[in-house]
Amino acid sequence: MVGHKKETDMAESKFMQALQKEMGDVDITEDSVREYIAKMTPEQKQRLTAEGQDLKEELLTNSDHEQQLQVFRKEVNSKAEAAGLPVEKDGEHLGKKLLAHMRTSNEAPSHLVVLEAIASSPFLVKLAIAEARDGSPKADPDDLAVIEAELRKLKVEGWRSEAEEVGRAPFVRRNLLLLNFVLYIEKICVELTPATTNVLSELSAKVARIADMLFQYCLQNRWVKAALSVSEVQALLLNGLWDHKDDECRELMQLKMTRQGLKVPKLNLAVSVADVEPGQQTTIKVEVARCHVYSAEELEKSREQIRASCQQGAPQQEGNTVPPEPPEPKEGWWVIAEGIRASKRKDKDNEQGEEITHNSLVGRQALTCALDDPVMACEVSFQAPTTPGEYKVMIHVRSSGCVGVDVRRKLTFEVKQPRRVIMPKAPATPTTAEVTQAEGDTDDVPELQ
Repeated sequence: MVGHKKETDMAESKFMQALQKEMGDVDITEDSVREYIAKMTPEQKQRLTAEGQDLKEELLTNSDHEQQLQVFRKEVNSKAEAAGLPVEKDGEHLGKKLLAHMRTSNEAPSHLVVLEAIASSPFLVKLAIAEARDGSPKADPDDLAVIEAELRKLKVEGWRSEAEEVGRAPFVRRNLLLLNFVLYIEKICVELTPATTNVLSELSAKVARIADMLFQYCLQNRWVKAALSVSEVQALLLNGLWDHKDDECRELMQLKMTRQGLKVPKLNLAVSVADVEPGQQTTIKVEVARCHVYSAEELEKSREQIRASCQQGAPQQEGNTVPPEPPEPKEGWWVIAEGIRASKRKDKDNEQGEEITHNSLVGRQALTCALDDPVMACEVSFQAPTTPGEYKVMIHVRSSGCVGVDVRRKLTFEVKQPRRVIMPKAPATPTTAEVTQAEGDTDDVPELQ
């Protein structure tokens, strides 16, 4: 326990030193830290987060800090709830929903499974309860009925028959109808009432938060197929589209981005990895060529359109106050490495059917680049398996903000048989004649260092 306390004290000391270095010659108090953090740039926050990671891991993984951990969790959940953000029980709910699917199927969870998990989360249940209690604007029942009828006409999964709706709570049904309306808004011709529009706007903002929490939860648990499905749903909801592979969706995506002064991403992915010995560190090198790189003229045009859009949405300012310059446009991507497992089937003498196994996340990286960057690159490292043989990894480059642009590439590497160490034989004891002869040799012999 003394050793654990020493490690914690060292991690805390390192974090406080990093914080003092960032703040400069300022007394560290609760108020000064809060004020400084509010003014920090993203780069400064990233540096400080990296320095505090050791302390965070020590608190979360060391059982000696159980009491401090409970206080930490309670404080985090309290602040998240006050800020209108998802809390720990939302993550537990979402995890159980996905686990229920993963225990019965080898396939990635469908978009409907992801949407149902989100729609039934406590985070959104509270929204429905608040509406009922406070008399807040409610989604118009007639609007919901029209949306449901249109979804059935389109044969959308989850609405193809009444049998698919069995067991849904009323608020889950309402949330799913509104979320599917967002996905199929280009196909559903209905003018919503102001009350429904307000509900949809609030719901969309909350869904974006809970979907991001679900994505992070999947990554933390190494549920790679689930994480990929969630990232697809995030992009579809953001852009009001329904399918990453549909040509019509691709065309609509291009129109939407053109109106924003942006180009549809087109990527060329190259990956490489060297063979390794069992248990060694394996590093996959990832290079992403941006075939849609912006010219200087295109970049300036994009800046102007973003600037104009920000000015239209900003409140009117008095006097000659110069509006703040909008942030420089950037692209964000996720690089996800999926360890592919060999397909296994159960013994014929036992239960028929495929054994439930899931590919696992072996590494991930976030990539951010300027619009005129021609190449993005990173490395994904993980520990190689301990059993020699051939292994396969699928590298995915994913966008949670754009539809139909994701790329992937499979690579294979070998975990080689460990090298056999051959011990040198012990030299025989020389005879007197051999010693005498050796002493008479004049050749220089290097000494062992």
